Amino acid sequence: AATTTMPAGVVAMLALAALLNYVDRGNLATAAPVLQDELALSSSQIGLLLSAFFWAYAPSQLLAGWLVHRYDIRLVLGAGVLLWSAATALTGLAHGFVTLLLLRLLLGLGESVTFPSWALILARHSAEHERGRLNGLVSSGQGFGPMIGTLFGGLAIAHFGWRAMFVGIGIITCLWLVPWFRVTRGNV
Repeated sequence: AATTTMPAGVVAMLALAALLNYVDRGNLATAAPVLQDELALSSSQIGLLLSAFFWAYAPSQLLAGWLVHRYDIRLVLGAGVLLWSAATALTGLAHGFVTLLLLRLLLGLGESVTFPSWALILARHSAEHERGRLNGLVSSGQGFGPMIGTLFGGLAIAHFGWRAMFVGIGIITCLWLVPWFRVTRGNV
């Protein structure tokens, strides 16, 4: 069992991953009215797109749990973030329902590694008496993500359009990888 204090940078990066996770999964709901009109999508198609994320996300968590125990957690989480940030950015280039559907499935697949990764990192690398506080800090991203994503996503759509919002958020999420690999080297 771990008895050392988890480095603050690792905790911050996990919290930021949770925040980005919730920004990226919720941005379609923010963009839906504009996207629906531009791409001539029905309300049923928008409903399918919004739910498609969970079709991949929920069952993929079983695979993700296995992956984080079998392979380097840093790489598994990094690969998930890379996949979901690419899916987010590519959503800004999509021109039809089928492409959007496939990208939402990829988003769910990529995001599925987040919770199994952070749970195992905290279990392995933090003292038992710290885990509640650390889980609370990391979980705060679940609340802040939708708040920040809706506010700034809406502002980005108003100023730059929905396509630029998706591309921009995808790039921002991908940039998370740089500090992630720096702060976790030798710590995870």
